[in-house]
Amino acid sequence: MRIDRRELLRQFGTAVATSAFLPNLAEAATTSAEGVTHFVRLDRNENAYGPGEKAKMAFREALTEVNRYPDEDVEKLRAAIAASHGVKPENITLGCGSTELLRMSAEACLGPGKNLVMATPTFESIAHAAKLTGAEVRGTALTHEYAHDLNAMLARIDSGTGAVYICNPNDPTGTLTTKPEMEAFLAKVPAGVSVVIDEAYHDYVAPSGAYTSWAGRAASDARLIVTRTFSKVYGLAGLRVGYAISSVETAERLAERWLPGSINVVAARVALAALSDTSHVKKIITLNTNDRQEFFNQANARMLRCLDSETNFVLLRTFVSGKETAEILRGKGVLVRADYPGFEKHIRVSLGLPEDMRVFWSAWDAAMPHHPM
Repeated sequence: MRIDRRELLRQFGTAVATSAFLPNLAEAATTSAEGVTHFVRLDRNENAYGPGEKAKMAFREALTEVNRYPDEDVEKLRAAIAASHGVKPENITLGCGSTELLRMSAEACLGPGKNLVMATPTFESIAHAAKLTGAEVRGTALTHEYAHDLNAMLARIDSGTGAVYICNPNDPTGTLTTKPEMEAFLAKVPAGVSVVIDEAYHDYVAPSGAYTSWAGRAASDARLIVTRTFSKVYGLAGLRVGYAISSVETAERLAERWLPGSINVVAARVALAALSDTSHVKKIITLNTNDRQEFFNQANARMLRCLDSETNFVLLRTFVSGKETAEILRGKGVLVRADYPGFEKHIRVSLGLPEDMRVFWSAWDAAMPHHPM
């Protein structure tokens, strides 16, 4: 009997979507030394609710075209992203997640004899890429309000500085560096120094005059590179799609470091569908806001301290070292992150589904002291 290729792929796609694309279904069993067979993953800042229905449908349909190269679909995605920001497609550089774009930025702006100025702690990806180019990495502590200390960063800039990196909101603190502070900072950054602004968590920030995105300005300011990702609010972390907004000249420099084909046809089509699903994005933002408030409520009920996050994760103060706390929680089936410079007695907890968070708090109550630090 002849098997129709499209029908086979359609059925396969449905099965894959069911097992890999729907949120909170059973993961492959993992056995640890403690005998845990299933971990609640609160360590990667993922969107626990997953993608919307439009993205799931696009995923299934795209599987019938995996024999095709992605060029046309990549250009459609680039054009759609550009339209969503009111810029030209030439201002958009696509990448395999924003991680690739940070690597491309480092290679375009840095090298032997150059230096990168950034906060400590923050998302470390660009620091690793900078070191591979032979550049020096210069770290500055956060302010007492846990924002980027932009004055201290300015003081570290010299003739060898190729780039400044600002993750806003910041990872792992979840905190903001305000619009007025950023405006004053950008006015003082010397010409020829690139400012890479990582806005991975932009969508989670509540609208306010204290915060703004720099994506629109990046298209006309040759110093700015603003990176975004489909891994967070869109729920596509596993497909690895990100983009940068910059001037056309900067985009051309970035494109020279791009690996052709790093975005496959499935990722391009699903990201395009996710971008159009504004109702799902609004739903995720509302759910995240509620889940974050519930986390604060649970922490307050236990007289615990945590930073005032604007993201889908929270940095929580612990009683012992964060690294030790993470190991204790791992033994009870819960994964979190820890061991951040300056925050050694903290753990970073990604917000999961309500049932995941109930497991987290049960594990905390069973393992940790019952008095505040």
